[in-house]
Amino acid sequence: MNAGDYWQLFVETGAPEAYLLYSRQMKSEASYVFDDSGHRPAGHRLQ
Repeated sequence: MNAGDYWQLFVETGAPEAYLLYSRQMKSEASYVFDDSGHRPAGHRLQ
C-alpha cells in the first residue's frame, strides 16, 4: 500500500491507526525520493 491508500482508508473509517500508518508511510516515501536538483553550472548536460 502507498500513502494515498492509507489516507483513503482513514477517510473511509476514521480509524486513528490508519492515520498513523499514513504518516509513517509518508515519511518513508519522502526519505527515498532522490533529489538531483543540486547546484550545477549553467548549461550542464546540455548539448
